[in-house]
Amino acid sequence: MNAFLLAGFLAVLPGSAAGKGPGQPGREAQQTLGAAIALYDKAEFEAALSRFNKALALFDGWKTALGYRAFCRWNMGDRQGAGQDALIAAQLKPNNAASFTSRGLARFVVKDYQAAEVDFSQALKLDPDQAEAHFGMGSVASAQGELDRALQNLDQAVRINNDFAAAFLVRGTVQEKRKDFKAAIRDFDRVLEINPRFVWARFYRGKCHREVKDYREALVDFDEFIAEHPNSVEAVYLRSNVRFLAGDYAGAESDLGVVISLDPQRGLAYSNRGQARAQLGDRPGALADLKRALELLPDKRAKIQVAIDRLEGAAQAGNATPEDGPHGMSQDVAPEGDSGKNPGQRIAAPEEALLIE
Repeated sequence: MNAFLLAGFLAVLPGSAAGKGPGQPGREAQQTLGAAIALYDKAEFEAALSRFNKALALFDGWKTALGYRAFCRWNMGDRQGAGQDALIAAQLKPNNAASFTSRGLARFVVKDYQAAEVDFSQALKLDPDQAEAHFGMGSVASAQGELDRALQNLDQAVRINNDFAAAFLVRGTVQEKRKDFKAAIRDFDRVLEINPRFVWARFYRGKCHREVKDYREALVDFDEFIAEHPNSVEAVYLRSNVRFLAGDYAGAESDLGVVISLDPQRGLAYSNRGQARAQLGDRPGALADLKRALELLPDKRAKIQVAIDRLEGAAQAGNATPEDGPHGMSQDVAPEGDSGKNPGQRIAAPEEALLIE
């Protein structure tokens, strides 16, 4: 939120026209809330939360601030705290665009999407350039799977505020759902231009780089993300997949060992590690992993059994090579095509060996 937008936002906060009155927040509280929202818009969620807390310390029980804080907490993964704030903020009786937007965000948190959309619509009638209300409308549409409508609303949000990192982030995830991965990458690029410290954008961008087979860039993003979140099972799992596709079987095996240590029941991790070990020539280790995967993934029994039979058959023939073993890598979304010994080069990875979670 730039200085002009912040000034406009403060102008519609309750009590702003006449300063502090009975039961109204003072100027410092209003400015603190405006600064908190500006930080949220830039995806500076922890700093924003600190400012929301300060605003509420300055004016206890401020429902408008609670609605925005609820949404910030929800984005940070604090579902319990977000729900507590939202239940109070939902009792708000809005009288301007900012307070309608606040109650809409609170209703979004408690998944009352229809009522949230009514609030955002009312906010936009009062102020068509309320970027957060367009953002809220886009978030509601996205949550309900209405991706084209979500895109229209989010386009409006970033048109009004081109530094709205949170809106670019959500628009990127909508583009990813629409399988427009290149557009999603551009949105995540913009998030990182605005806030280079927001590594979650690297996680999402890494997934999209994988989808367009840009394994080198995917590895860079996953490496950056995992450096800050070493215990993120999903990120390490995805990086193992990219490493396999890039021909780094030892790296894939290492990552999958971490995944298994964090989530011992993740059957695909055993299946994938078995395939990586087959490529490394470790037939006993590969068979042990594939048999464990067979126990954990009975619904994928046929495909795993094929891989086991191939390894055992090669062993009996006495002339097994890495090409005799399974080539593909099990993953949440199976990539097409091949990859290489180094990122940017290619190796065979036939789709028939892939498992899809």
